[in-house]
Amino acid sequence: MDQLKINDRFSIDHFDWDKQDETPTIRAAEKSDPAFLEAILAYYATYGNDESLPDPERHQTEKLSPNYIISGAIHGLWESPLTAAIRANLPHNVRLLLAAGADPNGIQLRDMEDYSVRFIRGRHFKDDVSSFHMCDRRALVLEQAQTKGISQQLCPLTQTELDERLHGFPRFWTELNLPGQRLRMDRALTGLEVAAKIGSLEIFDILRAAGADESAWVELTSNNEEVQVQEASYSVSSLSISSPVHEAIEAGNQSMFRYLLSSCGYSPNYLPRAAPTISLPPLSYIIARCDLSNNGVQRCLVDLLSHPQLKPNLRTPIFNVHVLHFATAHHDPDLLSWLAASIPGGLDSAGTTALGHTLLHIASLPFTSNQTALYNPEVADSIHCARTLDSRWFPHILPSPLHIQFPKPQEGSQKPQPLTDSQQQAQNATIRLLLERGRIDVRAEDVDGNTALHYLAGTINVSEDIVEMVRRAGGGEEMWENATNCHGITPRQMWCK
Repeated sequence: MDQLKINDRFSIDHFDWDKQDETPTIRAAEKSDPAFLEAILAYYATYGNDESLPDPERHQTEKLSPNYIISGAIHGLWESPLTAAIRANLPHNVRLLLAAGADPNGIQLRDMEDYSVRFIRGRHFKDDVSSFHMCDRRALVLEQAQTKGISQQLCPLTQTELDERLHGFPRFWTELNLPGQRLRMDRALTGLEVAAKIGSLEIFDILRAAGADESAWVELTSNNEEVQVQEASYSVSSLSISSPVHEAIEAGNQSMFRYLLSSCGYSPNYLPRAAPTISLPPLSYIIARCDLSNNGVQRCLVDLLSHPQLKPNLRTPIFNVHVLHFATAHHDPDLLSWLAASIPGGLDSAGTTALGHTLLHIASLPFTSNQTALYNPEVADSIHCARTLDSRWFPHILPSPLHIQFPKPQEGSQKPQPLTDSQQQAQNATIRLLLERGRIDVRAEDVDGNTALHYLAGTINVSEDIVEMVRRAGGGEEMWENATNCHGITPRQMWCK
Protein backbone atom coordinates (compact mmCIF):
# COMPACT_ATOMS: atom_id res chain seq x y z
CA MET A 1 0.00 0.00 0.00
CA ASP A 2 1.34 3.44 -0.92
CA GLN A 3 -0.30 5.34 1.92
CA LEU A 4 -1.90 4.68 5.27
CA LYS A 5 -4.66 7.19 5.86
CA ILE A 6 -4.67 8.21 9.54
CA ASN A 7 -7.52 10.71 9.35
CA ASP A 8 -8.80 13.40 7.01
CA ARG A 9 -5.71 15.50 7.69
CA PHE A 10 -2.84 13.01 7.98
CA SER A 11 -1.56 10.03 6.05
CA ILE A 12 1.75 8.18 6.03
CA ASP A 13 3.32 7.29 2.70
CA HIS A 14 5.39 4.17 2.12
CA PHE A 15 8.70 6.05 2.32
CA ASP A 16 8.05 6.78 5.99
CA TRP A 17 7.85 3.07 6.80
CA ASP A 18 11.24 2.31 5.29
CA LYS A 19 13.31 4.39 7.72
CA GLN A 20 15.31 2.04 9.91
CA ASP A 21 16.10 4.39 12.78
CA GLU A 22 12.63 5.71 13.55
CA THR A 23 8.92 5.04 13.20
CA PRO A 24 6.14 7.50 12.34
CA THR A 25 5.21 7.56 16.03
CA ILE A 26 8.77 8.38 17.08
CA ARG A 27 8.94 11.11 14.46
CA ALA A 28 5.61 12.54 15.59
CA ALA A 29 6.71 12.43 19.25
CA GLU A 30 9.62 14.73 18.41
CA LYS A 31 7.39 17.45 16.92
CA SER A 32 6.34 20.41 19.05
CA ASP A 33 2.95 20.42 17.30
CA PRO A 34 1.19 17.40 18.84
CA ALA A 35 -1.50 17.11 16.15
CA PHE A 36 0.26 14.36 14.18
CA LEU A 37 1.04 12.40 17.35
CA GLU A 38 -2.56 12.72 18.54
CA ALA A 39 -3.79 11.44 15.17
CA ILE A 40 -1.45 8.44 15.20
CA LEU A 41 -2.36 7.48 18.76
CA ALA A 42 -6.08 7.80 18.01
CA TYR A 43 -5.69 5.63 14.92
CA TYR A 44 -3.75 2.99 16.85
CA ALA A 45 -6.33 2.99 19.66
CA THR A 46 -8.99 2.19 17.07
CA TYR A 47 -7.18 -0.27 14.83
CA GLY A 48 -4.19 -1.52 16.82
CA ASN A 49 -5.91 -4.76 17.82
CA ASP A 50 -8.09 -5.14 14.74
CA GLU A 51 -7.20 -8.57 13.37
CA SER A 52 -9.58 -8.11 10.45
CA LEU A 53 -7.20 -5.69 8.77
CA PRO A 54 -5.24 -7.01 5.77
CA ASP A 55 -1.82 -8.28 6.80
CA PRO A 56 0.20 -5.41 5.24
CA GLU A 57 -1.95 -2.79 6.92
CA ARG A 58 -2.01 -4.68 10.23
CA HIS A 59 1.80 -4.95 10.30
CA GLN A 60 2.13 -1.24 9.61
CA THR A 61 -0.43 -0.40 12.26
CA GLU A 62 1.56 -2.39 14.83
CA LYS A 63 4.49 -0.02 14.25
CA LEU A 64 2.32 2.90 15.33
CA SER A 65 2.13 1.56 18.88
CA PRO A 66 3.35 3.94 21.61
CA ASN A 67 5.49 1.01 22.75
CA TYR A 68 7.06 0.09 19.42
CA ILE A 69 10.78 0.47 20.13
CA ILE A 70 13.70 0.64 17.73
CA SER A 71 16.04 -1.98 19.19
CA GLY A 72 19.75 -1.27 19.40
CA ALA A 73 20.63 -4.88 18.73
CA ILE A 74 19.55 -4.31 15.12
CA HIS A 75 19.63 -0.57 14.46
CA GLY A 76 22.45 0.73 16.64
CA LEU A 77 20.21 2.76 18.95
CA TRP A 78 17.51 2.31 21.57
CA GLU A 79 14.61 4.65 20.99
CA SER A 80 10.91 4.61 21.79
CA PRO A 81 8.30 7.28 21.12
CA LEU A 82 8.49 8.17 24.81
CA THR A 83 12.27 8.66 24.93
CA ALA A 84 12.05 10.63 21.67
CA ALA A 85 9.53 13.01 23.24
CA ILE A 86 11.71 13.30 26.35
CA ARG A 87 14.85 14.11 24.33
CA ALA A 88 12.85 16.81 22.52
CA ASN A 89 11.77 18.15 25.94
CA LEU A 90 8.06 18.01 25.11
CA PRO A 91 6.07 17.33 28.31
CA HIS A 92 2.72 17.46 26.49
CA ASN A 93 3.79 14.70 24.11
CA VAL A 94 5.05 12.65 27.05
CA ARG A 95 1.62 12.91 28.66
CA LEU A 96 -0.10 11.93 25.41
CA LEU A 97 2.04 8.82 25.06
CA LEU A 98 1.58 7.75 28.67
CA ALA A 99 -2.18 8.23 28.38
CA ALA A 100 -2.08 6.01 25.30
CA GLY A 101 -0.40 3.23 27.27
CA ALA A 102 3.32 3.89 26.72
CA ASP A 103 5.64 2.09 29.13
CA PRO A 104 6.88 4.86 31.49
CA ASN A 105 10.32 3.22 31.53
CA GLY A 106 10.79 4.10 27.87
CA ILE A 107 12.56 0.81 27.20
CA GLN A 108 11.47 -2.78 27.54
CA LEU A 109 13.04 -5.05 30.12
CA ARG A 110 14.19 -7.50 27.45
CA ASP A 111 16.02 -4.72 25.59
CA MET A 112 17.74 -3.46 28.73
CA GLU A 113 18.67 -7.04 29.53
CA ASP A 114 20.18 -7.56 26.09
CA TYR A 115 22.15 -4.32 26.31
CA SER A 116 23.46 -4.97 29.82
CA VAL A 117 24.67 -8.48 28.88
CA ARG A 118 27.49 -6.73 27.02
CA PHE A 119 28.80 -5.42 30.35
CA ILE A 120 28.79 -8.66 32.36
CA ARG A 121 32.12 -9.52 33.89
CA GLY A 122 33.47 -12.72 32.36
CA ARG A 123 31.38 -12.42 29.18
CA HIS A 124 32.65 -13.95 25.94
CA PHE A 125 34.71 -11.54 23.85
CA LYS A 126 32.16 -11.75 21.03
CA ASP A 127 29.73 -9.84 23.25
CA ASP A 128 32.09 -6.85 23.04
CA VAL A 129 31.48 -6.53 19.33
CA SER A 130 27.87 -7.78 19.05
CA SER A 131 26.42 -4.48 17.90
CA PHE A 132 23.87 -5.72 15.40
CA HIS A 133 22.36 -8.86 16.89
CA MET A 134 21.10 -9.93 20.27
CA CYS A 135 23.43 -11.67 22.70
CA ASP A 136 22.77 -14.81 24.71
CA ARG A 137 20.34 -14.45 27.57
CA ARG A 138 21.69 -12.97 30.78
CA ALA A 139 21.40 -16.18 32.78
CA LEU A 140 23.47 -18.08 30.21
CA VAL A 141 26.21 -15.43 30.08
CA LEU A 142 26.41 -15.46 33.88
CA GLU A 143 26.80 -19.25 33.80
CA GLN A 144 29.63 -18.87 31.30
CA ALA A 145 31.32 -16.37 33.63
CA GLN A 146 31.18 -18.90 36.46
CA THR A 147 33.17 -21.37 34.36
CA LYS A 148 35.96 -18.76 34.43
CA GLY A 149 35.98 -18.74 38.23
CA ILE A 150 33.77 -15.67 38.58
CA SER A 151 31.34 -17.09 41.11
CA GLN A 152 29.68 -13.70 41.65
CA GLN A 153 29.91 -10.54 39.60
CA LEU A 154 31.44 -8.59 42.50
CA CYS A 155 33.81 -11.27 43.77
CA PRO A 156 37.56 -10.45 44.01
CA LEU A 157 39.70 -10.61 40.89
CA THR A 158 40.49 -14.17 39.89
CA GLN A 159 43.96 -15.41 39.02
CA THR A 160 42.77 -15.92 35.45
CA GLU A 161 41.82 -12.26 35.22
CA LEU A 162 45.16 -11.19 36.67
CA ASP A 163 47.06 -13.41 34.24
CA GLU A 164 45.08 -12.02 31.31
CA ARG A 165 46.23 -8.51 32.18
CA LEU A 166 49.82 -9.56 31.49
CA HIS A 167 48.95 -10.03 27.81
CA GLY A 168 47.65 -6.58 27.09
CA PHE A 169 47.73 -3.00 28.31
CA PRO A 170 44.60 -2.43 30.42
CA ARG A 171 43.73 0.71 32.33
CA PHE A 172 44.48 0.62 36.06
CA TRP A 173 40.82 0.97 36.99
CA THR A 174 39.04 -1.61 34.85
CA GLU A 175 39.31 -4.83 32.88
CA LEU A 176 41.35 -5.51 29.76
CA ASN A 177 38.35 -5.31 27.42
CA LEU A 178 36.70 -2.04 28.37
CA PRO A 179 32.95 -2.85 28.30
CA GLY A 180 31.00 -1.03 25.62
CA GLN A 181 34.08 0.41 23.93
CA ARG A 182 33.75 -1.66 20.76
CA LEU A 183 29.97 -1.46 20.50
CA ARG A 184 28.70 0.53 17.53
CA MET A 185 25.47 1.58 19.17
CA ASP A 186 24.05 4.26 21.41
CA ARG A 187 23.68 3.65 25.12
CA ALA A 188 20.41 2.16 26.31
CA LEU A 189 18.83 4.58 28.80
CA THR A 190 15.52 4.60 30.61
CA GLY A 191 13.10 7.49 30.32
CA LEU A 192 14.06 8.75 33.77
CA GLU A 193 17.74 8.78 32.80
CA VAL A 194 17.01 10.70 29.60
CA ALA A 195 14.90 13.22 31.54
CA ALA A 196 17.71 13.67 34.06
CA LYS A 197 20.19 14.12 31.22
CA ILE A 198 18.21 16.94 29.60
CA GLY A 199 17.39 18.45 33.00
CA SER A 200 13.59 18.45 32.77
CA LEU A 201 12.11 18.32 36.28
CA GLU A 202 8.59 18.42 34.82
CA ILE A 203 9.07 15.36 32.64
CA PHE A 204 10.88 13.56 35.43
CA ASP A 205 7.90 14.05 37.73
CA ILE A 206 5.47 12.95 35.01
CA LEU A 207 7.37 9.68 34.57
CA ARG A 208 7.61 9.01 38.29
CA ALA A 209 3.89 9.62 38.71
CA ALA A 210 3.25 7.15 35.89
CA GLY A 211 5.17 4.44 37.75
CA ALA A 212 8.58 4.44 36.05
CA ASP A 213 10.91 2.02 37.81
CA GLU A 214 13.50 3.67 40.05
CA SER A 215 13.85 0.93 42.65
CA ALA A 216 17.61 0.49 42.24
CA TRP A 217 18.45 4.18 42.56
CA VAL A 218 16.71 5.30 45.73
CA GLU A 219 18.63 5.88 48.95
CA LEU A 220 20.32 2.67 50.03
CA THR A 221 20.43 1.41 53.59
CA SER A 222 23.38 -0.15 55.36
CA ASN A 223 21.66 -3.52 55.02
CA ASN A 224 21.31 -3.55 51.25
CA GLU A 225 24.10 -1.33 50.00
CA GLU A 226 26.30 -4.24 48.97
CA VAL A 227 23.51 -6.32 47.46
CA GLN A 228 24.23 -7.43 43.91
CA VAL A 229 21.73 -7.48 41.07
CA GLN A 230 19.25 -10.17 42.00
CA GLU A 231 19.07 -12.22 38.83
CA ALA A 232 15.70 -13.79 39.67
CA SER A 233 13.91 -10.46 40.09
CA TYR A 234 15.92 -7.79 38.31
CA SER A 235 14.29 -4.59 37.15
CA VAL A 236 14.92 -2.08 34.39
CA SER A 237 16.70 0.26 36.81
CA SER A 238 18.93 -2.47 38.24
CA LEU A 239 19.99 -3.54 34.74
CA SER A 240 20.90 -0.02 33.66
CA ILE A 241 24.62 0.71 33.46
CA SER A 242 23.90 4.30 34.53
CA SER A 243 21.43 6.18 36.74
CA PRO A 244 19.61 9.54 36.71
CA VAL A 245 22.22 10.87 39.16
CA HIS A 246 25.08 9.91 36.85
CA GLU A 247 23.31 11.38 33.82
CA ALA A 248 22.51 14.67 35.56
CA ILE A 249 26.10 15.01 36.76
CA GLU A 250 27.64 14.33 33.35
CA ALA A 251 25.35 16.90 31.73
CA GLY A 252 26.14 19.44 34.46
CA ASN A 253 22.46 19.83 35.40
CA GLN A 254 22.83 21.07 38.96
CA SER A 255 19.12 21.74 39.56
CA MET A 256 18.22 18.20 38.48
CA PHE A 257 21.08 16.75 40.52
CA ARG A 258 19.92 18.56 43.64
CA TYR A 259 16.32 17.53 43.02
CA LEU A 260 17.24 13.85 42.71
CA LEU A 261 19.06 13.82 46.03
CA SER A 262 16.86 16.14 48.06
CA SER A 263 13.33 15.46 46.78
CA CYS A 264 13.45 12.02 45.16
CA GLY A 265 15.53 10.20 47.74
CA TYR A 266 18.17 9.06 45.27
CA SER A 267 21.46 7.79 46.65
CA PRO A 268 24.63 9.90 46.35
CA ASN A 269 26.58 6.63 46.52
CA TYR A 270 24.85 4.51 43.88
CA LEU A 271 26.97 2.01 41.95
CA PRO A 272 25.52 0.65 38.67
CA ARG A 273 26.24 -2.99 39.41
CA ALA A 274 24.98 -4.22 36.03
CA ALA A 275 28.36 -3.08 34.69
CA PRO A 276 30.59 -4.16 37.58
CA THR A 277 34.01 -3.55 36.03
CA ILE A 278 33.23 0.07 35.13
CA SER A 279 30.84 0.81 37.99
CA LEU A 280 31.70 4.15 39.58
CA PRO A 281 29.99 5.90 42.48
CA PRO A 282 28.93 9.47 41.60
CA LEU A 283 31.99 11.12 43.19
CA SER A 284 34.43 8.94 41.28
CA TYR A 285 32.29 9.29 38.16
CA ILE A 286 32.68 13.06 38.23
CA ILE A 287 36.45 12.86 38.60
CA ALA A 288 37.03 9.99 36.17
CA ARG A 289 34.47 10.39 33.41
CA CYS A 290 33.07 13.94 33.36
CA ASP A 291 34.32 17.19 31.85
CA LEU A 292 35.79 18.96 34.87
CA SER A 293 36.02 22.22 32.91
CA ASN A 294 32.20 22.32 32.72
CA ASN A 295 30.87 24.81 35.28
CA GLY A 296 27.75 22.73 35.85
CA VAL A 297 29.83 19.64 36.58
CA GLN A 298 31.95 21.67 39.00
CA ARG A 299 28.84 22.84 40.85
CA CYS A 300 27.56 19.26 41.09
CA LEU A 301 30.91 18.22 42.54
CA VAL A 302 30.77 20.89 45.25
CA ASP A 303 27.18 19.92 46.08
CA LEU A 304 28.03 16.24 46.24
CA LEU A 305 30.97 16.76 48.59
CA SER A 306 28.69 18.62 51.00
CA HIS A 307 25.92 15.99 50.95
CA PRO A 308 25.44 14.51 54.45
CA GLN A 309 24.94 10.95 53.14
CA LEU A 310 27.96 10.95 50.84
CA LYS A 311 30.54 8.24 51.45
CA PRO A 312 33.63 9.92 49.98
CA ASN A 313 35.86 6.92 50.62
CA LEU A 314 33.57 4.51 48.74
CA ARG A 315 35.62 2.44 46.30
CA THR A 316 34.71 0.86 43.00
CA PRO A 317 33.68 -2.79 43.01
CA ILE A 318 36.28 -5.44 42.19
CA PHE A 319 39.20 -3.07 41.48
CA ASN A 320 38.75 -1.13 44.76
CA VAL A 321 39.74 2.19 43.22
CA HIS A 322 39.40 5.26 45.48
CA VAL A 323 38.37 8.64 44.11
CA LEU A 324 41.85 9.99 44.92
CA HIS A 325 43.36 7.36 42.62
CA PHE A 326 41.25 8.82 39.81
CA ALA A 327 42.22 12.36 40.80
CA THR A 328 45.90 11.38 40.80
CA ALA A 329 45.55 10.00 37.28
CA HIS A 330 44.78 13.51 36.01
CA HIS A 331 48.27 14.74 36.95
CA ASP A 332 46.59 17.88 38.27
CA PRO A 333 48.07 18.65 41.70
CA ASP A 334 45.61 21.49 42.33
CA LEU A 335 42.65 19.15 41.82
CA LEU A 336 44.29 16.42 43.88
CA SER A 337 45.17 18.63 46.84
CA TRP A 338 41.73 20.31 46.83
CA LEU A 339 39.88 17.01 46.71
CA ALA A 340 42.11 15.42 49.36
CA ALA A 341 41.36 18.33 51.68
CA SER A 342 37.63 17.66 51.19
CA ILE A 343 37.82 13.98 52.15
CA PRO A 344 38.25 12.60 55.68
CA GLY A 345 41.76 11.21 55.97
CA GLY A 346 43.09 13.15 53.02
CA LEU A 347 45.68 11.47 50.83
CA ASP A 348 46.19 8.71 53.38
CA SER A 349 42.61 7.51 52.88
CA ALA A 350 43.33 6.24 49.36
CA GLY A 351 45.39 3.20 50.31
CA THR A 352 45.87 0.66 47.53
CA THR A 353 43.66 -0.72 44.79
CA ALA A 354 42.95 -4.41 44.27
CA LEU A 355 45.93 -4.41 41.90
CA GLY A 356 48.16 -3.07 44.66
CA HIS A 357 48.45 0.43 43.22
CA THR A 358 49.21 3.28 45.60
CA LEU A 359 48.74 6.91 44.65
CA LEU A 360 52.43 6.98 43.76
CA HIS A 361 51.97 4.00 41.44
CA ILE A 362 49.11 5.79 39.66
CA ALA A 363 51.12 9.00 39.29
CA SER A 364 54.03 7.00 37.84
CA LEU A 365 52.06 4.95 35.30
CA PRO A 366 52.48 5.71 31.60
CA PHE A 367 49.45 7.49 30.16
CA THR A 368 49.13 4.80 27.47
CA SER A 369 51.37 2.09 26.04
CA ASN A 370 52.72 4.65 23.57
CA GLN A 371 54.65 6.36 26.36
CA THR A 372 56.60 3.24 27.32
CA ALA A 373 59.93 2.06 25.98
CA LEU A 374 58.48 -1.06 24.35
CA TYR A 375 61.61 -1.44 22.23
CA ASN A 376 63.18 -2.57 25.50
CA PRO A 377 62.06 -6.20 25.99
CA GLU A 378 62.34 -5.89 29.76
CA VAL A 379 59.94 -2.95 29.71
CA ALA A 380 57.60 -4.74 27.30
CA ASP A 381 57.51 -7.73 29.65
CA SER A 382 57.10 -5.69 32.82
CA ILE A 383 54.74 -2.79 32.12
CA HIS A 384 51.09 -3.66 31.48
CA CYS A 385 49.01 -0.84 32.90
CA ALA A 386 47.84 2.54 31.60
CA ARG A 387 46.90 5.67 33.54
CA THR A 388 44.43 7.02 31.00
CA LEU A 389 40.81 7.65 31.97
CA ASP A 390 39.83 8.05 28.32
CA SER A 391 37.37 5.30 27.40
CA ARG A 392 38.06 5.80 23.68
CA TRP A 393 41.69 4.65 23.71
CA PHE A 394 42.27 1.18 22.27
CA PRO A 395 45.29 -0.69 23.67
CA HIS A 396 45.02 -3.20 20.83
CA ILE A 397 42.96 -3.81 17.71
CA LEU A 398 41.21 -7.04 18.68
CA PRO A 399 39.51 -7.88 21.97
CA SER A 400 41.22 -10.30 24.34
CA PRO A 401 41.85 -13.20 24.05
CA LEU A 402 41.93 -12.83 20.26
CA HIS A 403 44.80 -10.48 20.83
CA ILE A 404 46.92 -12.85 22.89
CA GLN A 405 49.95 -10.67 23.31
CA PHE A 406 50.43 -6.94 23.01
CA PRO A 407 52.35 -6.37 19.76
CA LYS A 408 55.97 -5.40 19.89
CA PRO A 409 57.06 -2.38 17.81
CA GLN A 410 58.29 -4.58 14.99
CA GLU A 411 54.83 -6.20 14.89
CA GLY A 412 53.07 -2.95 14.16
CA SER A 413 52.35 -1.15 17.43
CA GLN A 414 51.69 2.57 17.35
CA LYS A 415 54.54 5.04 17.22
CA PRO A 416 55.99 5.91 20.65
CA GLN A 417 54.89 9.28 22.01
CA PRO A 418 57.45 10.86 24.35
CA LEU A 419 56.22 13.03 27.20
CA THR A 420 55.84 16.68 26.28
CA ASP A 421 57.33 19.36 28.52
CA SER A 422 53.92 20.12 30.02
CA GLN A 423 53.27 16.43 30.67
CA GLN A 424 56.63 16.10 32.40
CA GLN A 425 55.90 19.13 34.56
CA ALA A 426 52.43 17.83 35.50
CA GLN A 427 53.79 14.43 36.47
CA ASN A 428 56.64 15.97 38.44
CA ALA A 429 54.30 18.28 40.36
CA THR A 430 51.91 15.43 41.17
CA ILE A 431 54.63 13.11 42.44
CA ARG A 432 56.24 15.93 44.41
CA LEU A 433 52.89 16.66 46.08
CA LEU A 434 52.46 13.01 47.05
CA LEU A 435 55.95 12.71 48.50
CA GLU A 436 55.69 15.95 50.45
CA ARG A 437 52.15 15.65 51.85
CA GLY A 438 51.28 11.99 52.00
CA ARG A 439 52.70 9.05 53.87
CA ILE A 440 53.86 7.37 50.70
CA ASP A 441 55.85 4.14 50.77
CA VAL A 442 58.03 4.05 47.67
CA ARG A 443 58.78 0.40 48.44
CA ALA A 444 55.18 -0.69 47.79
CA GLU A 445 54.78 -3.31 45.06
CA ASP A 446 51.68 -4.02 42.97
CA VAL A 447 50.41 -7.45 41.93
CA ASP A 448 53.04 -7.60 39.18
CA GLY A 449 55.81 -6.83 41.66
CA ASN A 450 56.33 -3.37 40.19
CA THR A 451 57.20 -0.39 42.34
CA ALA A 452 56.53 3.17 41.22
CA LEU A 453 60.17 3.30 40.15
CA HIS A 454 59.59 0.42 37.72
CA TYR A 455 56.91 2.44 35.95
CA LEU A 456 59.00 5.60 35.89
CA ALA A 457 62.00 3.70 34.54
CA GLY A 458 59.90 2.23 31.74
CA THR A 459 58.47 5.55 30.55
CA ILE A 460 60.00 7.35 27.58
CA ASN A 461 61.93 10.53 28.50
CA VAL A 462 60.57 10.68 32.03
CA SER A 463 62.12 13.49 34.05
CA GLU A 464 65.39 12.39 35.61
CA ASP A 465 64.81 14.90 38.41
CA ILE A 466 61.62 13.19 39.52
CA VAL A 467 63.25 9.76 39.34
CA GLU A 468 66.00 11.08 41.60
CA MET A 469 63.41 12.49 44.00
CA VAL A 470 61.67 9.13 44.34
CA ARG A 471 65.00 7.35 44.74
CA ARG A 472 65.91 9.71 47.59
CA ALA A 473 62.68 8.93 49.46
CA GLY A 474 62.85 6.38 52.25
CA GLY A 475 63.99 3.05 50.83
CA GLY A 476 63.91 4.36 47.29
CA GLU A 477 67.53 3.71 46.40
CA GLU A 478 67.32 0.14 47.65
CA MET A 479 64.23 -0.40 45.50
CA TRP A 480 65.98 1.10 42.49
CA GLU A 481 68.85 -1.32 42.75
CA ASN A 482 67.28 -4.48 44.15
CA ALA A 483 63.47 -4.58 43.83
CA THR A 484 62.64 -7.29 41.30
CA ASN A 485 59.19 -7.63 39.77
CA CYS A 486 57.51 -10.89 38.76
CA HIS A 487 59.88 -11.07 35.77
CA GLY A 488 62.96 -10.62 37.98
CA ILE A 489 63.67 -7.13 36.65
CA THR A 490 64.75 -4.11 38.72
CA PRO A 491 64.02 -0.45 37.90
CA ARG A 492 67.72 0.12 37.30
CA GLN A 493 67.84 -2.66 34.71
CA MET A 494 64.90 -1.16 32.84
CA TRP A 495 66.44 2.31 32.97
CA CYS A 496 69.84 1.23 31.70
CA LYS A 497 68.39 -0.43 28.62
